[in-house]
Amino acid sequence: MRKRVAAVVMLFVMAVSSLAGCSKKTVSYRDNLDAYVKTMDYHDGFTILQLTDIHWSGASNVGSDDFGCRRYLKKVIREAEAHTGGIDLIEVTGDTFMLSNSAAVESFIEFMDGIGIPYAMIWGNHDRQSTYNPNWISRRFMEAPNCLYTEVENDDVHERSNYVINLIGPEGTAAWQITHLDSGASYRKNAFEFNLTYDYIRDDQLAWMSAEHDAVGKDVPVVCYYHIAQADYDNAWDAINSGAEGYKSGFFRTETFAASKYARSMGPVFLANNVKASFVGHAHADDWTVTTPDGIIYGLGVKSGYELYYGDIKAGYEGAGFEVTQDFKLSGASLVTLKDTSGGLKLEHLYLNERDEGDFVMWVEY
Repeated sequence: MRKRVAAVVMLFVMAVSSLAGCSKKTVSYRDNLDAYVKTMDYHDGFTILQLTDIHWSGASNVGSDDFGCRRYLKKVIREAEAHTGGIDLIEVTGDTFMLSNSAAVESFIEFMDGIGIPYAMIWGNHDRQSTYNPNWISRRFMEAPNCLYTEVENDDVHERSNYVINLIGPEGTAAWQITHLDSGASYRKNAFEFNLTYDYIRDDQLAWMSAEHDAVGKDVPVVCYYHIAQADYDNAWDAINSGAEGYKSGFFRTETFAASKYARSMGPVFLANNVKASFVGHAHADDWTVTTPDGIIYGLGVKSGYELYYGDIKAGYEGAGFEVTQDFKLSGASLVTLKDTSGGLKLEHLYLNERDEGDFVMWVEY
């Protein structure tokens, strides 16, 4: 009986959270492209640290900076700073919250502001399944001092966290574009489809993405961040396992990518818009990364913390692209370094496990 009541309450919260943010779409993105744009100064060696699937909640993250998720994330960020000499931007790629409340959101903002590094937010499938209104959480991150999140209310682009950060070079023009796409939460095609699936990226989002890229110039390289993997990840996995040539892959896959059954291939749009790489979260026990024959990198970030669940990697694991000599938890972060304006980048994964005998820290370059 208790389980049934809990399930009903959860469905009610999900419904209210989803419906509360719905309103008539009245704003044309084509007439307001500048409203989706944030800017930062670019330099060769620009560093982007990806944190994903943190699942920050009031229950697990109360207390001081020496407790739980606060302590762990601070270690990850400071380790990345020491490794690189400085992080320019943190990308938080969804499921930052789950079954959470406004107090947890406020504590996360306070934590990130205390870190002192600009950061960008993307919504995952759990962030809006909470007691706060989606309009409220959007506003709070738009107001946060170090956060670059923005959205255009009542626009005709599907979902919310669709925006770009243009990295501006010394000459005053865009050197790179960082594109954020909202891959939604749950979805059913029609009222007669009983089972929910995960959501997926829509045509209007890709049309908006192309318009934003046209605005800075087709030669500008792009890196994309969103939460739920689209069809390209499964397509590449299947191609490699069928013996197809021209692929490079590495890191770990210990569960499915959990894409929507309606997910599409992003490849054609990515090729048309000079996308060099895209990075997602969602699948906690994966950080598998692949470069397709057309040269695009599709990567999963490393789950950032121990909340909910994570992957356990065993010594001797094959297929990672490097020798796995000991057991560790698949937890840490992903780091991208933009080498130059021609589109070159370096990808590294950090694995950081807290241990009584001294923390386990390992960096691996893709």
